[in-house]
Amino acid sequence: MMDESKNKVMLDQKLRRLPMANVAGREGKLKILITNVFSPLQFWFQFVESNNKYNLEGLHSKMSEFYAWHPAPIIPGTLLPGSICAAASKWVGWRRVRILSEPPDNATHVSVFYLDYGCQESIACKDLRFLPKMFTDIPAMAVRGALSRVHPLEYMWPGEATMMFRQKVMFGVTYAQIIEEDLQEAIYYVEIYPTKKTGALSVNSLMIQNKLAGNGAELQFENHCDRRLCYVQERLPSFEMLETGAFPMDADREFQKYFRGIVCTASFVMEFKVPHTTNPFLQDLTQALLDWMIGFKKKQIEQSRWEAMELENELENELENELERDMIEWGNDQEELQIVKKKEEPEQTNDQEELQMVKKKEELEKDMQELKELMELDNFTEQEELREKYLQDIKEDPEQANDEEELQMVKKKEEPEQANEQEKLLKELQQAKEYGKMFKEMYKEMYNELSKVHK
Repeated sequence: MMDESKNKVMLDQKLRRLPMANVAGREGKLKILITNVFSPLQFWFQFVESNNKYNLEGLHSKMSEFYAWHPAPIIPGTLLPGSICAAASKWVGWRRVRILSEPPDNATHVSVFYLDYGCQESIACKDLRFLPKMFTDIPAMAVRGALSRVHPLEYMWPGEATMMFRQKVMFGVTYAQIIEEDLQEAIYYVEIYPTKKTGALSVNSLMIQNKLAGNGAELQFENHCDRRLCYVQERLPSFEMLETGAFPMDADREFQKYFRGIVCTASFVMEFKVPHTTNPFLQDLTQALLDWMIGFKKKQIEQSRWEAMELENELENELENELERDMIEWGNDQEELQIVKKKEEPEQTNDQEELQMVKKKEELEKDMQELKELMELDNFTEQEELREKYLQDIKEDPEQANDEEELQMVKKKEEPEQANEQEKLLKELQQAKEYGKMFKEMYKEMYNELSKVHK
C-alpha cells in the first residue's frame, strides 16, 4: 500500500507550466480548445496537440483508477492555500487542482483552481484527495491567452463583449494563430478562427466589426503586445489575481464595483496608490494589487530600457547607413571625376600641343623677321663692299670716275681726318659680313622647321 505522507505533493511544490511553444509569427493555425473565459484579454485554452503528446486523457484514467483504491479524503486542517491535490470534478473523474483559500472552521466547501482547465470552482472538502508525485510529471495543460490587436472601447471590457466572445469560442474546437508571446507572464496573444480554412474571418475582426472592441493595430501610442501601456485597467485583474483567487472569477457586482472604484481612480493610475481597507475579505485583493504594481513598474522600467536601447541601436544603424551612403556617393563622385579627367586629358593634350605649335610658329616667325633684317643688312654690306671697291678703282685710275663728284669723294676719303671713320666702317662691314653668313645658315634651318609646322 502506498505511503501517502512520503508520496504526496508538498505545500511548497508547484506544478510546472507547459513550456512556451515558441510558435509566434507562424502562418499556420493551431487547433486549440478554450476551456474558460474571463474576458477577451483573459482566457485559458489547451493546445490539442499538446494534450495528445502528454496524453492528458490517459492521466485522468490513471487518476480515476488510483482513487478508486484510495478513497480516504484529505483532513480539513491540511487544506492550505497553494496546496496541489486531486478533486472529483463535475466533469466526472479526477482532476488536478490548487487550493485557493483556507476554508473557515466547519466549512464544507473550498475554492479551487483547475490546473489543466484554467477555471475556478467551489468543491466539497470530502471530494479532495492528496496528489501523488507520479501525477505531476505532466505540466499544467491550461495556458493563458489574450486576443491580439484589440482593446476595450471603455476602461474595462463590458459584459456584452465578453458574452459574445464566450459564445463564439467556448464548447468546441477553434484555431489560433500565435501573434506574440509574453514570456514573463506566459501569455499567448492570438488571432482566433472558427475554421482552419484560408480567408476565414477571425473572432478578433468580428468583434471590431460589431463595435464591441477597438482596433489595436490603429493605436498611435506606445503599446506592449498590442495592449496599451497607458490603460493599466485593461491588464486588471491580472492572470495571477484570477488564478490565486484574489479576484474571484465569479465575483458579484458589489466586489466588481469596489475593484473598479480602485483601478479607475486617478490616484491609482497616476500614483499607483491602493486605498487601505479593514475588510478581511478584501485584504487579499489589496495585497495582490500591491504585488502587481511592483511587477508592472519593473516591466515599465525594463520596457523603457529596451526602448532606449532600441533607439540607440536605430541611431547607430542610421549613422552607419548614412556614412555608408556618403562613402558610396564619394566613391561615385571619384569615379565620375576620373572619367571626366580621362575625357579631358586628350583634349588638354591636344590643346597643349596646339599651343606649343603656335608658340613655336611665333618664335620661328620672329626669327625669320630677324633673319630678314640681317639679310637686308648683309645686302647693304655687299653693296658697300662693291662701292668701296669701285672707289678704290677710281683712286687707282681716276679716269674711271663717272663724274667729278665721285672723284671728289675719293679725294675726301684720302683726307686724314676721315681715317678713323673709315677704319671703323670697315670693321663693321667685316663683322656684318660674318653675321650675314652665319644667319644665312640659321635661316635655312628655320625655314625647314617652319615648313614642317605648316605641313
